Amino acid sequence: MQEERYIRKIYKKVKHLVKEHETRDPQKIAEYLGIHVVYKSYSLYTKGYFIKTLRNKFIIVNDELDENEKKIVLAHELGHAVLHSAKPISFIREYTLFPVGTYEEEANIFAAELLIDDSDIEELKYLSVSHIAAVLGVSEGLVKYKLLKFL
Repeated sequence: MQEERYIRKIYKKVKHLVKEHETRDPQKIAEYLGIHVVYKSYSLYTKGYFIKTLRNKFIIVNDELDENEKKIVLAHELGHAVLHSAKPISFIREYTLFPVGTYEEEANIFAAELLIDDSDIEELKYLSVSHIAAVLGVSEGLVKYKLLKFL
C-alpha cells in the first residue's frame, strides 16, 4: 500500500516535470534542473551513474551506447537525481539499468513514465511488448514498467 502511494508520487513528479519544462527529453530536463550530464567512454558493463558532490549533481552516461540506450540510461539516472539525491546512497553500479533493488526499481519507473507518454501506450497496448518497444525506441523493460500502470 505504501509502495503504491510512492509509485503514484513518482508518476505525479514526472507529470509535473514534463508539464513545467514542456518536454519529455531527459537531457533538457537535466539541464533545467542544473544537473550536469557528461558522456564518457566506459566498458559496456557500466552504462551510467549519478553522483552528487557538495555543490553539483552529475549524470555520467557511457558514450559507447547507441542513442536510444543513452536516452534510457539518462532518464534512469535522472530518476535517481530527482528521487534519491537527498539520500546518503551511491548510484555507481555496473548495469545500472534494471538490476534488483528498491531504488533501481523506482528509477526504472521514473524513466518509463518520462520516456513513454500514456497516450502512446493507450494506442499500442494491444501489441506485443517487443513491438511497442521497437515503435517507441525504448527497451522492453521500460515498456513492462509502463504497462503496470494500466493494469
